[in-house]
Amino acid sequence: MKLLIKAIGFMVLMLLGTITIVQKEEKERMAINKEKTIPEVIELKGTVTSLEQGPCKFTNGDSISGTHIFLTTADKKTMKIHLGPTSEVLKFVENTNGKNMVIKAFHTNKLPSGHYVAKELVINNNITVLRNDVLLPFWTKSKDRS
Repeated sequence: MKLLIKAIGFMVLMLLGTITIVQKEEKERMAINKEKTIPEVIELKGTVTSLEQGPCKFTNGDSISGTHIFLTTADKKTMKIHLGPTSEVLKFVENTNGKNMVIKAFHTNKLPSGHYVAKELVINNNITVLRNDVLLPFWTKSKDRS
């Protein structure tokens, strides 16, 4: 009987821990959009030197794989641009290696120096909008999206 009580107690603790983690992740996911100030969006210009797909420790979402572009500027600085979930954004950048690109992007305090999150991509004068004016990505189903 004591074993059963201990097992139930352990399961309750595990459930509470899981709920707490999920709530924390949801708060972080919406943090950018709930801040009083939206991060400044800047324009980055350069050549795509590589494309990376895989897990990202800086994600705010549920995606297992994210897509990133490495952009080298005219002054030879290389920046890592976080685009979003591979399943949503790869189609926009699949064949961009070696191409010039203009990216409107922003930086948050959670990202290392030289890392940015893409808001818009301009490739051959074609604009792809990944995030709206309050920086919510097009793939979210949030009612806050405008």
